[in-house]
Amino acid sequence: MPSFAYRALTAGGQEVAGSLEAADRSAAVRELAARGSCVTEIRERAESAAAGWLHRWSMSTTRSRVRPKQVAVLTRQLAITLQAGLPLLTALEVMSRELDHTPSRRLLNALSLRVQEGANLSDALAEHPDAFRPMYIRLVRVGETGGVLDEILAQLAGMLERQNELRERVKTASIYPAIVLLLGIASVAIIVTFIVPRIVESIGTETFLLPWPTRVLMWVSTFVKAYWWLLLVVSAGVVTGWRQLVLRGPGRTWWDATKLRVPILGRLIRQLEASRFARSLGILARGGVGITEALSVVRDTVQNVILREAIRDLGESIQAGESIATPLQRSGLFPALLVQMVRVGESTGRLDEMLLRSADVHETDARVTLDRLVSVLPVLMILVLACVIGFIVAGLVLAIVEFQTMGVGAL
Repeated sequence: MPSFAYRALTAGGQEVAGSLEAADRSAAVRELAARGSCVTEIRERAESAAAGWLHRWSMSTTRSRVRPKQVAVLTRQLAITLQAGLPLLTALEVMSRELDHTPSRRLLNALSLRVQEGANLSDALAEHPDAFRPMYIRLVRVGETGGVLDEILAQLAGMLERQNELRERVKTASIYPAIVLLLGIASVAIIVTFIVPRIVESIGTETFLLPWPTRVLMWVSTFVKAYWWLLLVVSAGVVTGWRQLVLRGPGRTWWDATKLRVPILGRLIRQLEASRFARSLGILARGGVGITEALSVVRDTVQNVILREAIRDLGESIQAGESIATPLQRSGLFPALLVQMVRVGESTGRLDEMLLRSADVHETDARVTLDRLVSVLPVLMILVLACVIGFIVAGLVLAIVEFQTMGVGAL
């Protein structure tokens, strides 16, 4: 089907440009008229083979390679260049020339090519779903319609930077517990596989005469040495099954509900999701997007399935005529402070402002909770490892005591 590039005036007198597919020129004009736009210029877009190949190649090479941190950087730079007065196409071209990151440069080249062909920036962004979330695209479309694209991009950049900061903070906080866990597992494996058998062999006592903790250690040592390959296969199967059935499959709901019930971890997840929900909804509300439409977009930004279902029920309750705060409180999943600030925002007509303030508060609380989790988790892991090593030591000591008792009895 042919593609047409057009320029038109909206009912409010705003000049817009873009592209659409239609059977012919008349069908394209009728489609735009049905949208409430008055066409001022329209032409069939003749895409050269080289341009089409470049566009497809740019899309294939940018997918899954432009990370959220890099998207935040691009958004901030684009907002700054637009606020400096540069046209959108010029801003994209300048940024692509200055970037050292190859995937980001290819992404900007692809966006620049589509804008040069007459497409809106939001339409160009929609062709790269791995890099840009639906909420990002929706906000850019709001900025294009209202003529405040630079302001919307600045708000988006701030939101992405905060999310990336929290994400990096979580990753950094998990490094120390992961190192403790790996070192503990490696230490126990070495002790059970190599040290315990040599000590027991040096005692020279029949296995059935040893205390039961020592017999357990010997059985574990023999099993690990004989079937280590089976343990690796089972571990790989467990990890694969966990990813497919729990993280990505039918067990995701159970797992997300379980995480919310864990004392400190559940509080951290609620605060992170509450800040993400409040900031996303606040920015959309400030951009003039309706609440029900905004909730359908915000729902995709929430990672926990239980909270995502609660947001869906929230949208249905609002469509039935309820306020936002009532079903939000009824769900029992969101912090009380968020519910209270939403109620205040609804009563004062400053919902967007209250949501953004609530997001700041919950982000601060999330940092405090994360620090608390980081301080508690390694202690718990060390206690568990101490119990395991204590059992090993007890088994060896009991074996030595038993050997000495038998030696004294023989004398």
